[in-house]
Amino acid sequence: MNNQTIEPRIYGDDCDECTGPEPIDVMHFQRAIRAITGKWKIEIVCSLVTGPRRFGELRRLLPGITQHMLTEQLRDLAANGIVIPTAFAELPLRVEYELSQAGIDLMPTFEALRQWSLKYDGQLVAR
Repeated sequence: MNNQTIEPRIYGDDCDECTGPEPIDVMHFQRAIRAITGKWKIEIVCSLVTGPRRFGELRRLLPGITQHMLTEQLRDLAANGIVIPTAFAELPLRVEYELSQAGIDLMPTFEALRQWSLKYDGQLVAR
């Protein structure tokens, strides 16, 4: 583990005209963060990396999640275009969930966040 000290950023000559993001950019970032954050969403997405899974499989992979919470989070992920539910015309009804292209495209972002968390592990506060 790296225990790095927190040091202030030093702005060089390359940032004389830095103004920060536009409000619309902040809004887009907030929308993206809301789409993937929430209780269990990251765990669900990571469970689907290897391919489609049925509801029951996801429940078994995520000990502690309730049926209601899994249903709610899957609906939200589907509404945000991250997960695709596919219902099969069978009795009993079978539904499989898989990552959409948007979900797959999140993987480099998740990896970058993982690397960032490893780099600053000693500074991050678990809550």
